[in-house]
Formats: sequence, C-alpha cells, structure tokens
Amino acid sequence: MAAKEDGLARGKAKMVELFGPGADEPGGVLFEMAPKLGKIAQETLFGDVWADPALDTRLRSFITMAALVVLDRQPELRIHFRGALNLGIPREQIIALISHMAFYGGMPVALNSLKTAKEVFEKWDAATAKFRK
Repeated sequence: MAAKEDGLARGKAKMVELFGPGADEPGGVLFEMAPKLGKIAQETLFGDVWADPALDTRLRSFITMAALVVLDRQPELRIHFRGALNLGIPREQIIALISHMAFYGGMPVALNSLKTAKEVFEKWDAATAKFRK
C-alpha cells in the first residue's frame, strides 16, 4: 500500500508543478464520473510516468502537446497549454510546436490548435493581469 500512496503523493506534486496550485484536488468530469480512474491517473500517469526523471517536466509537456495537437484533442490541449504557460514555456515555442506539427497532423488540426492556443493565451492574460501590474 505504501508504494501506491507514494505514487499518489508524487502524482499530486507533479500535477501542482505542471498545472499550478489546486491541481492536485479531485475535480472535473473525470473525478465526478469516474473517481477511480482519476485516482489511477494521479498515481500512474503523474506519479510514475510524468515523475520519471528520465525526461524533465518541460520536455514531457512539449511531447504531450505535440501528441495532442496531432490527435486533435482540443479539450486536453487547453489544459496542457495552460500547464505549459505555468511552466514558463514561451508562447512562441507553443506556436512553433503547432506549426511544426501541421506537417505531421495536417493543416486543419494545426488551425484548431492555434484557435485553442489563442483562447488559452487570452484567458491566461486576463487571469494573470493583476499580477503583472
């Protein structure tokens, strides 16, 4: 049981690192509809996969965004674009990633991802404006 608890603790810590304060709290449709799956994701995806030191968090963020762009997973991209901004990844690099992936996933996928990025950037700016003054 201790190994699972360790994985859960690592997963929660990684989620906070990636997505910011409060990200380790159960919420959203995943925990509402399938709380067991949510806990498994915290323990395994974030506690084992994302916490593996072989790749740092920023690199995993880029890899994840690239996969989500090509797969046209816009709801998940919203979350990971916010995570990338939280990690300090510059917008120019996010846009360059989308542009690069256009040649692997197609132009429609890239345009969808650019629209999503624009929405996330605008919401990020509005939410963080008070901290920049």
